[in-house]
Amino acid sequence: MTLVHPPDVSDYTMTQNDGKHISVQRSHLERDLGIMIDSELNFSEHMHMVSKKANGIMAVIKKTFTCLDCECFNLLYKSLVRTHLKYGVTTWFPYRMKDIETVEKIQKRATKQVKQIRHLSYCERLKRLNLPTLRYRRHRGDMIEVYKILHTVYDKEVTTGILNLSSNTSTRGHSLKLTTQRSRLELRGNSFAVRVVKPWNSLSEEVVTSPSVRVFGSRLDKMWNNQLMKLNYKEELCL
Repeated sequence: MTLVHPPDVSDYTMTQNDGKHISVQRSHLERDLGIMIDSELNFSEHMHMVSKKANGIMAVIKKTFTCLDCECFNLLYKSLVRTHLKYGVTTWFPYRMKDIETVEKIQKRATKQVKQIRHLSYCERLKRLNLPTLRYRRHRGDMIEVYKILHTVYDKEVTTGILNLSSNTSTRGHSLKLTTQRSRLELRGNSFAVRVVKPWNSLSEEVVTSPSVRVFGSRLDKMWNNQLMKLNYKEELCL
C-alpha cells in the first residue's frame, strides 16, 4: 500500500495492493494518546489545552483551600497539576522561548497561591517550595528517558534505532556517548533524538552507568545541582 500526495489536490490518495485507490482527507489537527498533534508539529494547540486544564485545576484548588501553606501546596500541585504538564512532554517539548514561557506561566501563577510567599519573585518562590522550573524538569526528564533506552528499561524492539552509541573511543567522555546527529531544520534539531545528545554526552561515567533509574536520578540531581535553569527558566543548560 502506497500513499501519494499529488501537488494539485488537498487530499492524499492511498493505493492498496489490489490497485484500488482510497482518498484520505488531510487533517491539520489530530489527537493521539491525549496529545494534540498539528500539521506543523509546533504543538501550540496541545500547549493551549494543557494550560487551560492545569489552570482550571488550580482554580478549583484555590476555591477549595482558602489558605495553602508550602507543604500542602506541593502535595496538591505535584499530584493534580504538574502531572498534566509532564505527560508526553518528550513529544511536545517546547523549545521556542514564547512556548517555554507559555508553559512556565502555569507554575509561575500557581506558586502565587501560597499567601506567605506571594510577594516574592518567582525564583524565590521556587526556592521556598523546593521546586525547579518546568523547563529544567523537561531536560532532566530527557536524560532519564535516554538512560531507560540505553539500559533497556523499555522494550528493546520498540526503541531500536532511536539513539546510536558513538563508535569513536578516542575522544574524552564516558563509555555510553551518543553519536552526534546533524540537522538542517530547527524542528529536527529540537527533536528528542537530536536534542539529548549534547547534554547526555556531558554527563559523567558514574551517572550514566548508574545501576537503576532511581540512582541515576539522584546522581544526575547532584551533578546538575548548580544549574541556573533550576530557578531561572530563561537560562540555558550549562554543559
